[in-house]
Amino acid sequence: MNTPSNEKNAISRREFVRTAAVAATAVGTGLGFTATSARAANSAAETPGTPPPMIGFQAEVSYLLQYGIARFFDDVQARASVNTLFLHANLFEASWAGLDRATNPAGHFATAHPQYYGNVLMAPQALSPGDFDLPDAMQKITAETRKRGIKVFPWMEEDNRPPPKIKGMDQLYEIDLYGRRTGGHPGGPCLNNPYFRNLISDSIEDYIRSYDVDGLQRGSERQGPLGNALGAWHHGAKSDPGHTSCFCEHCAAKAAKQGIDLDRVKKAFLALEPYVRDGRAGKRPRDGYFVEFWRILLRHPELLTWENFWAESMREMQREFSARAKSVRPAVQVGFHIWHNIAFNPIYRAEQDYAPYTKYADFLKPVVYDNPAGERMTSFVDSMTQNVFGDLTHQQMLDFEYAVMDLKEKSYDEIVGGSAATYQSQLREQPINGTPRGKFERFSADYVYRETKRAVEGVAGSKTRICPGLGIDVQLKNSTPESVREAVEAIFRAGGSGMVISTSHAAMRPENLSAVGATLRELKLA
Repeated sequence: MNTPSNEKNAISRREFVRTAAVAATAVGTGLGFTATSARAANSAAETPGTPPPMIGFQAEVSYLLQYGIARFFDDVQARASVNTLFLHANLFEASWAGLDRATNPAGHFATAHPQYYGNVLMAPQALSPGDFDLPDAMQKITAETRKRGIKVFPWMEEDNRPPPKIKGMDQLYEIDLYGRRTGGHPGGPCLNNPYFRNLISDSIEDYIRSYDVDGLQRGSERQGPLGNALGAWHHGAKSDPGHTSCFCEHCAAKAAKQGIDLDRVKKAFLALEPYVRDGRAGKRPRDGYFVEFWRILLRHPELLTWENFWAESMREMQREFSARAKSVRPAVQVGFHIWHNIAFNPIYRAEQDYAPYTKYADFLKPVVYDNPAGERMTSFVDSMTQNVFGDLTHQQMLDFEYAVMDLKEKSYDEIVGGSAATYQSQLREQPINGTPRGKFERFSADYVYRETKRAVEGVAGSKTRICPGLGIDVQLKNSTPESVREAVEAIFRAGGSGMVISTSHAAMRPENLSAVGATLRELKLA
């Protein structure tokens, strides 16, 4: 049936008003990033005083060199109007003595300048021609970015990668419940280890003074010891509660100054350990999982004390990160990547309150990857129904998640798209953070809108900007041009000041990346 002309006009008017509102919000909250040559000549972003939003792209330096720097920028500018490069900067770069290259294939753009480093338990040394062919990588990259009007941000991330085999590196890592060094996720470098803090602080000064960078982004895909013991993150069901951390001498000394009894803390986690192990084995407590969890918490409140101790240490490091960067160059932009776990784990969400960031962050990049979010949520549900929420079915747990996290998405069966038993069996076979095979449903653009809007409201009244991480073909190849278009529109409709396209250019199908630029042009933001 044909649509009446007056209805067509009404739809057009609604679309015009919606699009205009999105564009006005975006350009009015821009970070002042320079537009690229790919923008439309009649863009609303060209209006004086209304700079375009930040359109960032994450990349590995070794990938840029292999793919071709100019070729890469030609592609991402033409397809997505990119004006900012987030260049992955491994904290333990290729210029540390004793590096095993096999454990660090990504490489690094930054050679270490020893004059900036104090006691980091490692020996900084300059990159040589044999080190990934990177000695002049930054010069090659900035030669392209400057003539294109693209800004460069080192993306200083610590996540779930195993520690590189560098002499002294292991001494920076956390100590678990049984006195063992952690060797990967969910453990990592200890936030209270002075050598690790020196490494972060000294690297900041080295990057800013040695290279023509416009800002820094810190990323940390980690959480506290209680969440880690429970396996409370996506694909965390195989976590070992005995490996939770940190209980090192540096944490012990800091805790003592705060009046925290570390022996009682350890006893608390030792009491939690069999509860988690029994749950993984399907041994239901007499009074149920939820009641037993609260019984342990009531008897051992130190579990929450130590969780908060870890979270406060992270916030302390973030404040120091910003302060050090600003002390070297006051105008440098400082931002923080917020782990995707904020969309699944209510405890982590509580710890990652956006309001405190407004005191030290110029921008935040909360991950709002719609394309892997559905499967990540179901894997989180699978993990948590083996302990705290083991009294619930998977669908009941998912409904609980949607209620407390303010989300409205598809059912458990719809997301996994097949036999729940087969999916759960695959999860059991996966290593920590492994993704099972299969076709999984995405979360909707409504999820992207809600998470962006929540972040925008969380920093309201401040100068901190929200530039969400837009996931395209992340792990699961289920993005489409339409889903990308809707996600981009949702970010700006919710008040986002930009976005960072993630995570791998090599994994993104060209038509999906092109949908970013097409949508920005529709919104007159490029």
